[in-house]
Amino acid sequence: MNKYALYQKTKNKHTPWPIEDVDDFFINTLKAKFLSMSDKDLKPFLIEHEIPERNKIGGIYGVYDLSITALLNGKVKSVNDRAFQQLAQRSVPLTDTDTILTIGSLVILETDDFETVSGCYIGGTINRLYNLVAFFAGLPEVEKTNFEDYIIDDYVSSLADVKTMGFFEL
Repeated sequence: MNKYALYQKTKNKHTPWPIEDVDDFFINTLKAKFLSMSDKDLKPFLIEHEIPERNKIGGIYGVYDLSITALLNGKVKSVNDRAFQQLAQRSVPLTDTDTILTIGSLVILETDDFETVSGCYIGGTINRLYNLVAFFAGLPEVEKTNFEDYIIDDYVSSLADVKTMGFFEL
């Protein structure tokens, strides 16, 4: 199968998630704290020209849970691993934004239409989190004449990583 045919098949099978479902995943599965743009402790982390334009922000989260950050940093392979379960038992809920952003990661979802995710800003380098957001966003609409192999290669790599984490059966 050529790469463009794989792109078309994958695009049809893995459609973009509605932004409400992504929000639910962040809050309930990643145990992230939803942050308000008006939170005074968030202001120092909002670096203009690095974060999405304010009118394109679809959600702001602090990801800090011990087991989740270990998973997203690759220290734990899957949510099904014993190490993940042990860390999950030791995780403590936090409410203080400054503490959450100091020990965790800031995630700002970007949207073009407030229906689906189109990109993100992540404070820190957590490739698995980028792969999750790429999975949620789905493949971009690309005509065959503008198609480049890396588009499907990167997405298939993200799918493999998301599957490895154990959140979804793909």
